Amino acid sequence: MDKVFVEFFSDEALENVMCLLQYHPKKVIYMGHKSSMITKKIKSLTNFAKLKSPDTELEFIEVPRDSLTDCIDALNKIADENPEAYYELTGGGEMILIAFGYVSATRNLKTIRIDPYTGLELSILPGSEPTQHQDAISITVKENIILHGGKLTQQTGNYSTWSFTESFYQDIRTIWEIAKNLRHKWNRYCAVIEDVIKANPCDESGLYIFPKSTLGESATLFFKLNNKGMLKDFSTDAKRIRFRFKNEQIKHIVTKTGNILELHVYEVASRRRDIFNDEIIGAMIDWNGDKTQQEKLDFASDYQRYMNASYDTINEIDVILMQSCVPIFISCKSGKASSNSLHELQTVTSRFGGKYARKALVMAMPCDETSSGTSFFKQRAKEMHIWVIDNVYSMTDEELLKKLILLHN
Repeated sequence: MDKVFVEFFSDEALENVMCLLQYHPKKVIYMGHKSSMITKKIKSLTNFAKLKSPDTELEFIEVPRDSLTDCIDALNKIADENPEAYYELTGGGEMILIAFGYVSATRNLKTIRIDPYTGLELSILPGSEPTQHQDAISITVKENIILHGGKLTQQTGNYSTWSFTESFYQDIRTIWEIAKNLRHKWNRYCAVIEDVIKANPCDESGLYIFPKSTLGESATLFFKLNNKGMLKDFSTDAKRIRFRFKNEQIKHIVTKTGNILELHVYEVASRRRDIFNDEIIGAMIDWNGDKTQQEKLDFASDYQRYMNASYDTINEIDVILMQSCVPIFISCKSGKASSNSLHELQTVTSRFGGKYARKALVMAMPCDETSSGTSFFKQRAKEMHIWVIDNVYSMTDEELLKKLILLHN
């Protein structure tokens, strides 16, 4: 589009790209203060623009925070050089907005505002009544992370572990029903099986032979999996169990306790593509966008490193959903949850979603069975604006989906 837009640079990355997403214009002029228009944010915005609107020219104009006269002069110069420009008012510092009000009173500037939540656009054009309309604009999880200065690494689940076919979606539903029936036993069984597999690797054909004595009660899970077609070549005698997994993905589910809950949340959300336009599971986020080797930090001991932007940090979020342009960060807990879980989710969401992002802690079991100091835990989550969706084992898929949809409201 052969139009020029003026954006007042915001600390909230999403507020800087609404015109870019809506119009793919010829040029966007960003006017902002030095304290917010830092090099790193400009770089992230430029990288995002190359993906979403590569033909759009970006220009950045810096104005003093404490000089109304300089802000007015800069706006008058922009208006002189771009008489047909549109001014988007979603972001911007206080002094810039005051200056815009002064200039627009005499110059009849074209003004619009696009809501990042809804895509609703309000337009006030000279000589016309205000109008509004709504268009479907969206970004992917990957694009959202890039906009906020990060990068999804190749260790992200969608790229490295899971291949989502209709057959696999059905397998997820099947295994989830097994996990629901076992409840707290699921974690215990999977933990034992993980250790037994390490001690008894498969042969070249993928055949596992496990001594029943090492499995104990967890052997029950293999019978349930076999009954549902999740194993091949299953046989058993008094001392051993022999089998092959249906595929590697089934093995990954059974050997990591939390995988099935994450996959269940992902699978349920994927049923409504009209609401969630993108989903990522096991999102490994490189905070600086330039990670050369994998580094995963323990949050409890390295909290300050998360807060220090000079560190090249990688963090994992279990599930990220996109609802139009708004990300929803979800942490899944099949066992116990602590206050550290809340702080980690809060930190990552703030960094890669800002004030528009939503965040939720999804728990397989009831909160009062898995968290010490339940009242404090729920109150702390509420204070941090984190939704707690607990006792998912007792929910229908439809009930969970409804709660996921409500996260955007």
